Amino acid sequence: MTAVILSPREKKLLRRMALGRRDAEIAAQIGGTKAQVAVQRLRLLRKLKVQSQDQIVDAAERLARWPSSLIVAPP
Repeated sequence: MTAVILSPREKKLLRRMALGRRDAEIAAQIGGTKAQVAVQRLRLLRKLKVQSQDQIVDAAERLARWPSSLIVAPP
């Protein structure tokens, strides 16, 4: 299984996605526009090879167990 390295911004986005935040909320919290967050969300989902909210939550939970350098193995 290949590890995926997430940027600090991707980590912030993933955590907020796992909490069920909408793109507009995430944009207000981490900066950017709703459209930019939507694109980043799609790229992150593809990068992690996840599709469902459950898989997003699982990926975020794995993220919390790693040190701040953070490497997340996709499902």
